Amino acid sequence: MEFNSKYRIITCQLFLLLMLLLLSGCIYDDLSKCFRGRVLSLNVTLPGDIPGSALQDISLYVFDENDLLLDILAVDVSEPVELNYPGVTGLHCVAWCNVGGGEVTMSPLEKGDTFSQGMVSLKRLTDVRSGGTLYRSPSDLFSGRLKLAVGASSGVEGSYRLYVGRMVASMNVTIRGLQGLSGSSGGDYSLVVRETTGSIDFGGIYGGDRASYSVRGSMNGRKEYVVPSFRLFPVFEGEGLIIDIYRDGSLLRSVTLEDDGSPIVPEVGTTLNVLLNFEGHVSVSVAVTKWNVVHIWKEYD
Repeated sequence: MEFNSKYRIITCQLFLLLMLLLLSGCIYDDLSKCFRGRVLSLNVTLPGDIPGSALQDISLYVFDENDLLLDILAVDVSEPVELNYPGVTGLHCVAWCNVGGGEVTMSPLEKGDTFSQGMVSLKRLTDVRSGGTLYRSPSDLFSGRLKLAVGASSGVEGSYRLYVGRMVASMNVTIRGLQGLSGSSGGDYSLVVRETTGSIDFGGIYGGDRASYSVRGSMNGRKEYVVPSFRLFPVFEGEGLIIDIYRDGSLLRSVTLEDDGSPIVPEVGTTLNVLLNFEGHVSVSVAVTKWNVVHIWKEYD
C-alpha cells in the first residue's frame, strides 16, 4: 500500500514537472510563447438622429497579418470580443452591420480566403427596365476597419474600439404636375432611378455592376406624387443619377440634371431630396439634408 502511494506521488511530480517545462516559455521571460488574446470593443458611433437600435446585426471578419481570413464572428455591440489566435502577429478586423436581413449579398468567404475577396453586393431583381437590371434597395449598411499588431514586442494592451460609419445614401422624390405630364391623373406610376454602383469591397471601394432601382410613391393632399426615402449606393465617379418616370409601364420622361446643369448625385450618409416640377416650365430642384431628414418643399420652390 505504501509502495502504491509513493508511486502515485512520483507520477504526479513527474507530470507537474513536464507541464512546467512546457509552459516555461510563458511563465518566465519568453513572453512570445504566451499569447494572451486581445480584446476588441466595438464602439459604434452613429449620427445623432439615428438610435443604436438601428444596428440589427454585426459580423466581424478577422484576417491575419497576411490578410488571410481567420474567423467570422457574430458580435453583440454591447460586449467586447476576445480575439485569441496563437502565432498570429497582426490582425485586420472588418465589421459589417445590417447584412443579415437578406437585402444584400455577402461574399461566401471561408478560412484562408483573402481580404481582397470580400465584397458586399446589391441583390438583383428579375424585372428589367430600359435594358438595365433592377436591384433591391440595400439595408442601412455600416462598416469599419481596424488593424492591430499583436506580437510580443508590439506593446498592445487593453481593449480597442472599432468605429463604423454609414455606407449608403438615402433619397426621396416629389413630383408636381404629374397629371399635366401624363395627360391623366389615373394609371399606375413608378420611377426607375439609375445608375449607381452595385457593390462595395471590404476596403470601402464602390464599383461592380451598374444598378437601377424601381420605386413607387403615392399622391398626397396637394396632388403631388411622393416617393418616400429609400437607400441606394453612390454613383460612379463623375456621373449622376437618371430618374425615369413610368405610367402603366411606359416611359413618360427622363430627368438627368438639376436646374443649374449639375448632375444629381447622392452622398453617402445624407438624404438627397429631389423635386421634379412639371407645372408650367420644367424645373428640377435638389436639397441635401441629414440622414432621414425630409426637406419640406415650399409651394413655389
